[in-house]
Amino acid sequence: MNNQQRHIDLAWLVGDWQTLANTEMSDLVDIPNTQEYALKIAVAHYQLGNPKKALSCVQWAQGHGVSEIVLTKYLISSVYQTLAQAKLSAGQPRSAAALLDQAAQVLDVDNAEEPDWLSRIRLKQCERMVSPHSQSKSIEVTTKSVLELGQAWAGNTINTVIFRHQGIFSHQGHQYTAFYVDNQTLRLVKRNLDTNELEHYDLHSDYNTKDAHNTISLGIDRDGHLHMTYDHHGNRLNYRRSLEPFNIQAWSDSLPMTGVNEERVTYPAFILPTKYTSLLMLYRDGNWKQGTAYLKYYDEALARWFDYPNSILSGAEQKPWTSNAYWNHPAMDKNGVLHLSYTWRTGYFSDEQLINNVNIGYAKSYDGGFSWYTSQHKPYRLPITPTNTEVAQPIPPGSNNMNQTSMALDSKGHPHIVFYANDSNSIPQYQHLWFDGSTWQTKQVSQRTAPFALVGGGTLEVPISRPEIVIDDNDTVFVIYRSEETQQKLVASYQTAPDYVCQPNNTIVLWDEQIGQAEPMIDRIRWQQDKTLTLLVQYNDQPDGDVKHEAMDQLIFLVDIEFTNI
Repeated sequence: MNNQQRHIDLAWLVGDWQTLANTEMSDLVDIPNTQEYALKIAVAHYQLGNPKKALSCVQWAQGHGVSEIVLTKYLISSVYQTLAQAKLSAGQPRSAAALLDQAAQVLDVDNAEEPDWLSRIRLKQCERMVSPHSQSKSIEVTTKSVLELGQAWAGNTINTVIFRHQGIFSHQGHQYTAFYVDNQTLRLVKRNLDTNELEHYDLHSDYNTKDAHNTISLGIDRDGHLHMTYDHHGNRLNYRRSLEPFNIQAWSDSLPMTGVNEERVTYPAFILPTKYTSLLMLYRDGNWKQGTAYLKYYDEALARWFDYPNSILSGAEQKPWTSNAYWNHPAMDKNGVLHLSYTWRTGYFSDEQLINNVNIGYAKSYDGGFSWYTSQHKPYRLPITPTNTEVAQPIPPGSNNMNQTSMALDSKGHPHIVFYANDSNSIPQYQHLWFDGSTWQTKQVSQRTAPFALVGGGTLEVPISRPEIVIDDNDTVFVIYRSEETQQKLVASYQTAPDYVCQPNNTIVLWDEQIGQAEPMIDRIRWQQDKTLTLLVQYNDQPDGDVKHEAMDQLIFLVDIEFTNI
């Protein structure tokens, strides 16, 4: 028996699925009984929720002559392994160990020679897995403060829709946010993070609050002047700038930025400056199935915006089907590298108007958005289109892939993307997609059982929110969402590095009240600075297609949350 065989056999005995799953099939070529070792690796992939990889291992085994009897034995053994995992989750290590013995007996493992030795190994492994000192850590959530900001419009999700960039952010000891009080009042809020003192200013105009696309986005330049866009869905740019640094009480009139490509603006997103980059604005010109993404940058010395020479993303000129790129939250790493991920939407997929978002693409820029590269550092020729984009995750047409979700970076600067799309049973599930430095990896992070379809135009009434993501200093990923399964409360599901295996019990409640159709709205800058998660929370309705609104107001809050390992 060679070292590779011993390595696999020991991992199999103690149920070390990740070690087995990390074994390359090419390592099995020259060992005896290669087909049975492939089946052990297949079972590991099943245990970790990777059915496609498991099937590939089974096909390998079949290609190397495994008999149907042996294949059946391993499949039955995997059932016992699954039951053992359930006992572990319930804190019953002895029952789990007994089930693992049965799993071994199915495979005719001869444990008569050293039954005590084998049982002790299994029991010790099971007890370790349910121990408080297990590698699968527990996290506790603590609410540090709740600040009430008053009543605000809640007839749809315009104040909490996830694609507000930025909807809330911190800068030099203060926190800034904005929301619509009603269709005549836009309220800006400035918070002192040391004293929790609140200052607000109401900007009066006519606002179309009955279209949830018409959100407010905020930015700040390196001189401290605030920037704001608002009330957009395919119309002329609405933009204002504060007249004094850090002052929310005095604003310019509505201004153009450069006047170029500013007549059909949707989704204006400020990308906050770093020591390497200036304030940027990314936005769409066009419509939902024929759009182009442009970038502008702000020069503080000249107090002027400038256009980048090329569009960044575009499906407007495709033939015969045009498309539009919907980006997730852009992310900037500590070295000034800008990361973008996005999905492409074409026309409706069927007569029922099934929304058709396909694939998840990726690009990064080392120079503040002038030039772009793939994850493998291959240069793009701009604009990036569906035909030249890197596909980080292939998603077929008609898969209920939701656009405009989120992205964050881990301690190595690697991108992590969260989204939802159909599983193999056509049930929309939350997914975690990340780049590990060489390849893209993905894990399902929910176990939903109820189907639904993204059908029709406008903002839809959907049983689950789009997911947000934050990553702590240990590279633990928190996926933040609300759903029917959580009684429409905000929760976070967390997965630990480096394997990010989903643990069904690793879900914690962030806001223990129903929020209706609202989506998570977070302060990313404060999270990056001190790992305090600030949420902008409000209960919202969302009429399907943004029609037949009911006039309603609900309280809106700033909620500070801390995560603690226990």
